[in-house]
Amino acid sequence: MRSSNSRPVILVTEPAYFENVMGRLRRIGHVIRGKPDRAYLLRTLPRVDAAVIRVETRLDGKILRRAARLKLIASATTGMNHVDTGEARRRGIRMVNLHGIHTIPTAEHTIALMLALLRRIAEVQELMRTGKWDRARWIGAQAHGKTMGIIGLGRIGSRAARLGRALGLDVLAYDPYVPPARFKSARRVTNLSALLRRSDIVSIHAALTDETRGMIGAARLRQFKPCAILINTARGEIVDEIALLGALRAGRIAGAALDVFSQEPLPPGHPLRAYASRRGNLVLTPHLGASTREAVNAAAGEMAAAVGIFFGRA
Repeated sequence: MRSSNSRPVILVTEPAYFENVMGRLRRIGHVIRGKPDRAYLLRTLPRVDAAVIRVETRLDGKILRRAARLKLIASATTGMNHVDTGEARRRGIRMVNLHGIHTIPTAEHTIALMLALLRRIAEVQELMRTGKWDRARWIGAQAHGKTMGIIGLGRIGSRAARLGRALGLDVLAYDPYVPPARFKSARRVTNLSALLRRSDIVSIHAALTDETRGMIGAARLRQFKPCAILINTARGEIVDEIALLGALRAGRIAGAALDVFSQEPLPPGHPLRAYASRRGNLVLTPHLGASTREAVNAAAGEMAAAVGIFFGRA
């Protein structure tokens, strides 16, 4: 750590942090308001002692090897897939992240995406903006009585399961790493194929690992019901996006809602954007699962507290 007489340089790449949190960080050290752009990070991180980031800021090995002064990465995220954690450990960089703050907003966003698909809200909203009124055409589907399959029964998956049950869904869950006693909010399914074949709504809440990367690909999508919808608020790399587009075009699944993508920000010319601009059965949101005023403020406060403790200025 730096001596008590020196002020650490703190880079903040999250633009949404509120002024009260920024004030706390300024009392700890010299704060730089930055951006997650790679070229900017390569230029700036060599003179930074702590980086306060979110998922948009990707710190790979090359960037970290240039960051000779960096001692702390405080990431206001649940996962750390946007950081080369192995390189950070080799360089002795301390890492802190969130545990639980994103649970409620991400689970709520999951349900919001599900209802948007079932009730065709995105399509109808666009028509209303153009002055059209066609109630007979836009008949949606209700959640009540359907089966929801949860992949990953951690904090967020469990919360989404409870919300689904409150809507009258029959909730199943697959998670080989959770003991049977933890399946209180959903009925346990020990085989992923069985869950996919039985579910009307499939919602992903698994962590990104070597095992889950590309887990929902062409073969798995063929196991979905034709009437099923897929929701992903976990990590984009879990779903093979090209295979998903193929399944949507072929009518092998009814719809999908994605809040996360293998490449973020999603490029303007990406095939997912092109399909969603023409068809209403694909809903896209820009990684908003945890983006509520309450959650952002709580996460920012936790990160500021972690930086203060690390530099002895709590």
